[in-house]
This record gives sequence, structure tokens and C-alpha cells, in this order.
Amino acid sequence: MQMHFVFSDNVTLLFDFWTVQTLTGLMLSFVVVLLLTVLYEVSKVWKSNLLNRVLQTLPGTPDSAVSPPLLSDTEANFDVTSDPLFPGDLSETVRSLPVTHAPPTYQWWLLHSSVALLHTGQVFLGYMLMLCVMSYNAAIFLAVLLGSALGYYLAFPLLAKHPKPHCL
Repeated sequence: MQMHFVFSDNVTLLFDFWTVQTLTGLMLSFVVVLLLTVLYEVSKVWKSNLLNRVLQTLPGTPDSAVSPPLLSDTEANFDVTSDPLFPGDLSETVRSLPVTHAPPTYQWWLLHSSVALLHTGQVFLGYMLMLCVMSYNAAIFLAVLLGSALGYYLAFPLLAKHPKPHCL
């Protein structure tokens, strides 16, 4: 096996049955790999939007939007009135913030499972595309690059329409 990029219409991609020996087969493989790469880029946006929905359905109270990050038991039992770094009026504010531990809802579990499945699909597709690139065929490498650029170009406006409270 060569360890450098070649321009050839004779390539085997991923499996023995995906052996290309003609220019037409190479062009068809180019299109298939390009579309798989576009799908990979679009799946990133799907995952981000789904993750946003998971975070919105995170178990808690209606006041959870103003509550501090989840605290450990030792932090939750910390008495802010005994700390000289907290002024008196701030300690009252901190003490009034709710710290709740609600059980996850069915919707949250369903969305969380969907994110996990989508992540698994992304990993699978990413490794398959990496193996396509490792065929060292220059046309397939260009298909992955162009598919990534096209997928990002098409999917990014979908991501920008909905502001996210998290960073990916």
C-alpha cells in the first residue's frame, strides 16, 4: 500500500466490495463520500440543537434559570454568614437561591439518549471518513475537504438562528 497521495481511478474504500476501477466509479465514490461528509457536518448542528433542548429540559425548578451551578453537598451546606468574604446583603441573596435536585423527566431521558445516539453516529461516520482519506486517493481526500466545507456552509446558518446557552 502506498503511503502518499495518488491520482488514480483504482481504489478500494472501506470494504472489499467498494473497489473502484473506472473513472465513472471514482466520480460516483467522490459524490458518495462528499455527501457523507456533508451529513457529518449537518449532524454537528443537529447535535447542538438537540443538546440545547436537553439543557432546556434539565430537571429543576422554574427558578433554575437564576440559580447558581449545581453545588456539591459540602458546598450546599456552607454557611455564607460565617465567611468574612461575603458581605451581609450578599449572604442573604445566596441563601435565598434555590438548590433543588429533581428527578429527570421522561422527556429529558429521551433527549439525552438521542444525543448519545447521535454522538455515536458522528464518531462512526467520522472514523469512516478518516479511513476513506487513509486510502490516499487524492480525489477522495478532496471529496472529504469539499464536503466538509459545503456541509459547514449549509449547516452553519441553521446553528446561528438559535442562540445557544452553551459552548461546544
